[in-house]
Amino acid sequence: MALRRLSVASAALLLCAVPAALAADGGTGVPPAPTVGVASCALQPAWTCARGQLMTLRGENLEAAASLTFLGDASSKDNVVVKLSARASNPTQIRVTVPKRARSGRVRIEGSTGESATTSEAMRVVNNLPATDEASNSKKLIAGGKRRARFSYDATDAAAEGRVEAIRGTDGKVVRSWPIVKSGRGEVVWNGFVGKRPTKSGTYLLRFNSVAASSAKVRKGSDTRFEMLEGFFPIRGKHTLARSAAQLFGGGRGHQGTDHFARCGTPLAAWTSGVVQYNAYQGAAGNYVVVRRSNGESYAYMHMRERSPAKVGTKVFAGQRLGHLSDSGDAQGCHLHIELWTAPGWYKGGRPYDSLPLMKRLDKLS
Repeated sequence: MALRRLSVASAALLLCAVPAALAADGGTGVPPAPTVGVASCALQPAWTCARGQLMTLRGENLEAAASLTFLGDASSKDNVVVKLSARASNPTQIRVTVPKRARSGRVRIEGSTGESATTSEAMRVVNNLPATDEASNSKKLIAGGKRRARFSYDATDAAAEGRVEAIRGTDGKVVRSWPIVKSGRGEVVWNGFVGKRPTKSGTYLLRFNSVAASSAKVRKGSDTRFEMLEGFFPIRGKHTLARSAAQLFGGGRGHQGTDHFARCGTPLAAWTSGVVQYNAYQGAAGNYVVVRRSNGESYAYMHMRERSPAKVGTKVFAGQRLGHLSDSGDAQGCHLHIELWTAPGWYKGGRPYDSLPLMKRLDKLS
């Protein structure tokens, strides 16, 4: 009898060792391995996400995923593991916030019962969300903006003197020129600058000079005639330009900028391109940002609703959103206090000058 009891116990152990998928009682089988088709984040290309951004992985058999590992480079030292909550995944997708320590590389998914899969494509992890371009709907090009004038062409045995020229429509002046390639396809991309300064607002033509005209042909879709603006008006909503003595430059209180009023929360765009020098909070200025231009001058926006998303040391383009208009700091009513400083810049040896003439020009044009 003892031997019989041992046999029954052994049989029970053997039955427990049989994979669930082979059980004859119709029980749950071993979960199939997860697979991932694509990873995405809002406003980003596929397989690109910013640190701190919500990432969505889409695929199959993802409901049992227990963790994700950002593998980084070939070494395991930079691996970052993210434990998944019960709500983070379903059969076709996983949603998880990209950790601040994550590095570019493949992602490994691990299930609750040991199954795992590694993505075939690497995830590109970047520092920031793509910048919002407030000028994206403008039919006009902005000097220093994200969208640039493009002139593509095909050349055959071009002479050395052949050039593409940027012609200003008002006076026919050649403001810039580029040599063309001797043979094959060429392209000129112009940001609207002449040296370190934006060109004057107006109509411009891109065309061949007389030498190049006989040996080169413009490609379809090229920018040959367009409006180019020297900059972009910063307040992107209904507004009132500075009027009273307290809002204007100078005056009895030594006002170093001009104040322009709009509804709280109105987006603010960079009026021209440059590099962020300061991004901070100060009791009087509130949330402020300072951008240094390529010619050494600076401009500052003050009293913003929050700190600018543009980090110190990063480049900004004309039309890039720098924040929102508000009344932070010592401000009476929501407004943009803007300062313009000569080279070498804001409190770097430069001096402030009246920004109202520029604001009036940009307001009229953009």
